[in-house]
Amino acid sequence: MAYNFRNRNLLNTRGAYLGSSGSDSESQDDSDPDFLTPSRTPRRSTQNNTARAGGASSIRNLSGKRSRGNGEERRRGRRERHRRRRKRKFSQVPQAQISRRTVLSWLIGLGVIEEDEVVWYVAAQSGNILGEGKVNREGILCSCCSGQLTVEEFEVHSGRKTRKPYQHIYLAGSQVSLLDCQIEAWEDKEEEETRKFNNIQPASKAVDRYDDACMICADGGDLICCERCPSTFHPRCIFMEIIPQGDWLCPYCICKYCGNGNGNGNGLLMQCSQCEKKYHLRCGGEPLDLMNPPVVFCGSSCRKIYEGLHNLLGSQNALHDGLTWTLLQRIDEPFTGSYGEEEYKRIQCNSKIAVAWLVMNECFLSTIDRHTRTNIVQSIVYNRGSNVTRINYSGFYTAILEKNDEIISVASIRVHGKRLAEMPFIGTRGEYRRLGMAYVLENCIESILCSLKVEKLVIPSVNQLTGMWMDKYFFSRVQEERLVKELSLYNTVMFPSSVVRLYKNLAMLPDLNLSPEEKEGHF
Repeated sequence: MAYNFRNRNLLNTRGAYLGSSGSDSESQDDSDPDFLTPSRTPRRSTQNNTARAGGASSIRNLSGKRSRGNGEERRRGRRERHRRRRKRKFSQVPQAQISRRTVLSWLIGLGVIEEDEVVWYVAAQSGNILGEGKVNREGILCSCCSGQLTVEEFEVHSGRKTRKPYQHIYLAGSQVSLLDCQIEAWEDKEEEETRKFNNIQPASKAVDRYDDACMICADGGDLICCERCPSTFHPRCIFMEIIPQGDWLCPYCICKYCGNGNGNGNGLLMQCSQCEKKYHLRCGGEPLDLMNPPVVFCGSSCRKIYEGLHNLLGSQNALHDGLTWTLLQRIDEPFTGSYGEEEYKRIQCNSKIAVAWLVMNECFLSTIDRHTRTNIVQSIVYNRGSNVTRINYSGFYTAILEKNDEIISVASIRVHGKRLAEMPFIGTRGEYRRLGMAYVLENCIESILCSLKVEKLVIPSVNQLTGMWMDKYFFSRVQEERLVKELSLYNTVMFPSSVVRLYKNLAMLPDLNLSPEEKEGHF
């Protein structure tokens, strides 16, 4: 029999993908009655009941070199004592009042540390105090020279250069390192809520299990439904001329090579860790890596892109005028307490992700998905996954531009394989606008995409800024039917129809960050 459509014309009265009010205060009654996010199971307390018996550690023991017992348990005990102390003494500072967006301002805003609290730089081997200062939102005010220093500058000023300054700077009162403070802030209940998995399930009285928004345009109406996942589509949005008879599978539930689903003698479908498209092993893809089973790729190009991006994670790249740019992605692996190179980098990545979200929240009005009540920008910055394909943002990376530890510009990017990358959001803090900061960050993103041989970059633009993107950044409108059809094959972030989609061909673009001498040997 012919395929039956679900009529969701009611959704057309609710507006487009982004909340038209631009506010989080929209009534909850405006959300989709067929879907809800399950309530969260309360987290069990991990408080160490023996922490009180330990007493304060000596400065010599802060280094962890001459103490007995489990180092992670000892650090956890100090963190618990510090958490109880700050709950009694500190209150959170409204984030809107923070003038600088640094990791320290984030910690102060959460009440994990107090502004003007005394800190020490402690030598790793001897436990000797090499420097003293007072922490503030911009950095550390040195006690010996009254200089305002960044965290890394304070370490160098203290005579060390370990490149792990947060690990060796301690709060004088509680003898907890700034690194432990970062972990405490990241494990804060409110912070955890910002990054939880977007698990969208039908309400108990739902008519069916399907999404109420088209994967391509985010609008309602007559939608065709996938038999394997909750995704729905307008036939016109996927250029479907003939409605299929019987069951139908969407482009995200079939093999990218043969176009079939599970079975049919081809085996189970695998999902590429980079482009997130599915494929049969016998149709294509690389052999499974038994040493790293969760990571699989549909081909060598996706593997190279994945490895190239992950090799950049957390590494600061120096630019001109004291600027640096860094690629971030939230990594939720348990902390071992070893504080090795990779764990330290992961803690810094996660902390800066939290600060980057605060910057994005300044730059953009709240973008709440009307059907699932998901905060879109927040989910993208924290690369939150979901069981609903169109709000699954697990593949996103965040690029930040910093100066003196302050994050001043942030962009979100996702690479869908060698053919396409998207940058749905890029924002700069108010006082740094019209200074070319977004231009610098966007060029850094283009440079890395070119080095990974990604062919196109797609962005959205409001009508007022379309001319700027086309004249200054050399983007073009997505108008050709061939390009529109190609974009319909990818799970890109959806915007209202009033938003203009632009693209740029990245092949052989020059790297504007290189000097003339470097450019000569670059290609």
